[in-house]
Amino acid sequence: MKLHFWALAALTLANTHALAAAPGETCVRDLRAITPFLLENDTGARAHLAQKGQAYFDLALATATTAAASAADDKACNAILGNYLGMWRKSHLYVKPGSVQEIAKPAPARPNVASQAAPSKEPALQILSDATVLLSLPSFHDPYRAAVAALLDTHRAVLAARPNWIIDVRRNAGGSDSTYAPLLQWISSDEMVSVGAEWLSTPANIASQEKICALVAPGDQDCIDFATQAVKQMRTVKPGDYVPQENDELISYARVSAQEPRRPTRVAVLMDSECASSCEEFLLAARQSFHVKLIGRNSEGALDYSNLRLHALPSGVRELQYATSRSARLPHLQVDLGGIMPDIYLPPPKDEAGRAQEIVRVQRWLEGGTLRPNNI
Repeated sequence: MKLHFWALAALTLANTHALAAAPGETCVRDLRAITPFLLENDTGARAHLAQKGQAYFDLALATATTAAASAADDKACNAILGNYLGMWRKSHLYVKPGSVQEIAKPAPARPNVASQAAPSKEPALQILSDATVLLSLPSFHDPYRAAVAALLDTHRAVLAARPNWIIDVRRNAGGSDSTYAPLLQWISSDEMVSVGAEWLSTPANIASQEKICALVAPGDQDCIDFATQAVKQMRTVKPGDYVPQENDELISYARVSAQEPRRPTRVAVLMDSECASSCEEFLLAARQSFHVKLIGRNSEGALDYSNLRLHALPSGVRELQYATSRSARLPHLQVDLGGIMPDIYLPPPKDEAGRAQEIVRVQRWLEGGTLRPNNI
């Protein structure tokens, strides 16, 4: 009888654990942990709450809770949580499957199929004519920082000899501002106005800054210096307060150092709705030049709240990726509402051939012709 009692107790405990590990219950637990964490640590959450109202988020949470309770597996839960985060803002707020370590490590290489090869993210230069050159910059992520600088340095004579540049940042999802920094020496006018950002100081945000480089860029001294400065700044104020990223001047006026002696006279930046984050920061910098025109479609609108960091949710099977900084442009110049507008609008191309034709049209325009399709 005693043996039967302990066996029954063990069975009951096992059943309890099984129930606790049910996908629906785990999903609801992660969902309920998101809102209080966002309101304390995410730089946009309080502003979103004020803009949209408590009733809006109460309904969003109730709807998500019902859906989460019925989640059949982790994949379904991830989609539900992602939809809920989209009610807060459309970008720079995500749920990532896996642990912090799993998310941070590089994805395993997959064999390429010729017809399905992923487009390269490496920067590239193409000479279109004696007057025009094309710079393709598909990414500003840290691994391409050295490649962008090397491209500009290696082809300095070619670039200096051509007065017309096309800079293609379509489908550039951003990365790091330091990746495009060498380009500004070529295309900027003498002075640039830079609007900085602020850190939200909380224990969780400080901890995430201390860990970020070891996770995403081991040994990268630029990352280490940046994160160290972030932690130093955050510790100068009490939890819950904002502090400038670098100094007390959120708006700076500076001359561009080491400008190239022979710079292009006409620069067209090709942009689209997939230009996001640091790509949008590049647009804001580039358009200050007297020689630059932005051409294409509105950018994505993913810049006001940045410097994403990871936070483990209770389940241990997914991470919340949230923003730890906000732009000092807010609330007067909000990029996230509709993205950055081009100076000259081009309708979205219907296919890849139409996308390639945009370069032909812009080259023709830079060289004195027309932007009209098919040169009509």
